[in-house]
Amino acid sequence: MNFSEKLKTLRKQCNLSQEQLAEKICVSRQAITKWETEGGLPDIENLMAIAALFSVSIDDLLSEEKLSRVVADYAYESVMEYDISRPTHFDIHAPCALAVNLSLADNEKIRVRLASNVLQTLAQDYKVQLDEHQSRFDVNIRRVGKNSEAEGKAALVIFISLPSKYCDDIELSAIADALRINGTNCPFELDGKAKSVCLDGVKGRVSLNSNTDMEICADELPQAIEINQINATSILRIPRNVKYFTKIKGKSNRIHFALDGKAVDSLRPL
Repeated sequence: MNFSEKLKTLRKQCNLSQEQLAEKICVSRQAITKWETEGGLPDIENLMAIAALFSVSIDDLLSEEKLSRVVADYAYESVMEYDISRPTHFDIHAPCALAVNLSLADNEKIRVRLASNVLQTLAQDYKVQLDEHQSRFDVNIRRVGKNSEAEGKAALVIFISLPSKYCDDIELSAIADALRINGTNCPFELDGKAKSVCLDGVKGRVSLNSNTDMEICADELPQAIEINQINATSILRIPRNVKYFTKIKGKSNRIHFALDGKAVDSLRPL
C-alpha cells in the first residue's frame, strides 16, 4: 500500500471527507485530492500534521508495507493515572517527542499515556513523576533509558488528559513536531518548540513562546493568542468570517494578512 492509498484508507476509517481532512491539517481540498491520486507527496510539515492527526508515525505513512494496526492503536504504550481533588495549576515538562496531545476530561484524574509504534520499552525508557503541592501540580516526563532524544522526537507520542473541573491554568514545556490542544477553557502557555500547533475548541488565553517557525491552526479563536518569538516567522490560520484584532509588540515585528493565499489589507474583515 503506497502513501496515497494509506491516506485515503486512514481518512475513510475516521469518517472524514477530503474537505474535513483539509480543514484539520490547514491545507486546501485540492491538496488532499492531489495526494490521494498519486499527484505528489506532502512536504515534511504536512506529513507531521497527518501523522499526528491519525496517530501513526511518518515511517508508517511512507513505508511500502501495509498498515497493520487500527488508527488509534499503538504497538507499545505506558499509562499512568492519578486522582486530583482540588483546583490547581499544572506545570508539565515533556521530553522531545513526535507529538504532544493535551486535552481536558470530565473526570477527576490526570492521565499520562506514552505511545509508540517503534519504541518497545517505553515503561523502562521514560518515567512520569507526579508531585502535588498546595496549589500546583508538577508533571515531569523524563527520559531515563538508553534511547536518544532523536529517537523520541521521531517516534514518541504523548497524550495528557487533565480534569477540567480542577484545571486553573496549564504551563507546558516541550519540544515536539506537532502540538495539539483540545477543548481547554483555562489559560495555556507553551515554552519550547513546536512546528505545528493545532487548537481544537480552545477558548482560554493561549501564549506560545517558541523561537522557531510555527504553523498554528485554530478551528475557532480563543480569548487571545499571544505569539512570542525572536528571529522566527509563524503562520496563524483561522476560520473565515471571524472577528479579530491584532496588536504588535517589540521592534521589527510585522503582521501580514492573506485570504486564500492572496495578500489582503489588515483592516479587511476575514
